[in-house]
Amino acid sequence: MAQTLKQSLTLTQGTGITISNTGVSFDASATIDQNISVGNDISITGNVQFNQITASYDLDGYTLLPDRWTTDFTAGGDLTVTGDLTIPGNASVGANVTAQRIESELTSSTIIFQSGSTQFGDTPDDTHHMTGSVNLSGSFILNGYSVDEISNDITLANSSATALLTESASKAYADNNISSAGSVSDENLYMRKNYNKTASSILNNTASFSAVTASAPNGTISTSETDFLFFNNGQAMEHDALTIQQSGSIFYLKVDSDSVGYVLSNTDEIKAWGKFNA
Repeated sequence: MAQTLKQSLTLTQGTGITISNTGVSFDASATIDQNISVGNDISITGNVQFNQITASYDLDGYTLLPDRWTTDFTAGGDLTVTGDLTIPGNASVGANVTAQRIESELTSSTIIFQSGSTQFGDTPDDTHHMTGSVNLSGSFILNGYSVDEISNDITLANSSATALLTESASKAYADNNISSAGSVSDENLYMRKNYNKTASSILNNTASFSAVTASAPNGTISTSETDFLFFNNGQAMEHDALTIQQSGSIFYLKVDSDSVGYVLSNTDEIKAWGKFNA
């Protein structure tokens, strides 16, 4: 005696699944053959192909990608891998890449865009080679000293402690200042002036020289008797007993006889060594 099902059974095919008698009810009153197949060969020797893979879960120890990926891989959304991920081909990422560390075994051309802080070297012996230009909008620190500007100010008016001067600005400052009056160059010339003079006459304890004292440039101490050495017949004369005076082209050496202990004679040879103009 044939038995029938109280409730019939219906198989309906879905995406990727093909059923020969899809949607046909089966109540066991008659025989029905159902052939169920998928579009890909899913045997261990088969070649399964998908148009797109979308996943919102983490790959916790499971391998989603074949270990022999030979074509380009594009990830347009989120991809979280807790283990190692090896892609022999190219990887294109449409959003940001965040990594604690990036190592490259072979790099012929690298472009990195990032925000935040990036430490390129972690040991003192690291060497970084760059070819091209570096565009820096902030500051950089060299051996703990901050530099925030490459200055082309030829006047050096800002006296900045964080600016480096360009070669052009350095040359312009030197051209405009070192050769002008009161400059470092004039100070050097003044310091080098040392000439030997002999008195042309002696009268009233005053020796007269046909000479002109060198003028001290601005910013230096004025020329005084301490810039000269005086000798009377080869013996050095004490400065505290001497006074100098320039009158036109004549240089006078006045001697205080009470302080020096003697008076000058017109037969004495008085020589002066010091900062005469020539």
